[in-house]
Amino acid sequence: MDIISKNSYTLKKVENNSYYLFNLIKRDIPSSIFSSLNYKFFNNIIKEKIIHLYTIQYQKKISAVITVTTVKNLKKLKYKIFFFYFFNPIKFFLNIVKIMKSLVRSSSANFDKRYLHLLNLVIFKKKFMNVSLKKKDQIINFFFKNILKIFKTKILFLCFEKKNIKAHKFYSRNKFIVYNKNKNLIFVKKRIN
Repeated sequence: MDIISKNSYTLKKVENNSYYLFNLIKRDIPSSIFSSLNYKFFNNIIKEKIIHLYTIQYQKKISAVITVTTVKNLKKLKYKIFFFYFFNPIKFFLNIVKIMKSLVRSSSANFDKRYLHLLNLVIFKKKFMNVSLKKKDQIINFFFKNILKIFKTKILFLCFEKKNIKAHKFYSRNKFIVYNKNKNLIFVKKRIN
């Protein structure tokens, strides 16, 4: 993939050597389903192109980590996760609460190929200290737009926990529309042209 740049920040696709990024996601998004899986599983689904992993970098240092999947691949991902736990029952029982919560995370029944699912977004605030909040949002939205172009999609959708105040502020500020809610989660989407 060609490197896409804006304001000295660059978007790069990661297809190998993702161990460090896997651990960043686990550390910064403990509610992510990946935090109860293992690196081998994560690496395999990247190799199989079920999920796609990107970094935003500033001066060759990671400023943000993004993972996405298509609606079609979201179904494949669920099957892969099911089989992972089927063959790792101890992990299943150790993470049963997290697994049950993750089952209600997907609210994409009416979505089609125009939609892309944002699985994870980790932003390292310190790496954006040299720009205003507005500029930081513009940079991230610029890269969202380019990721959508790669997949020939138009709409980004995701969910986050209601208690995640940072996510709530970011997605509200960036005009993501709430399309569903449940007891613990908020589901949002945004058309980015």
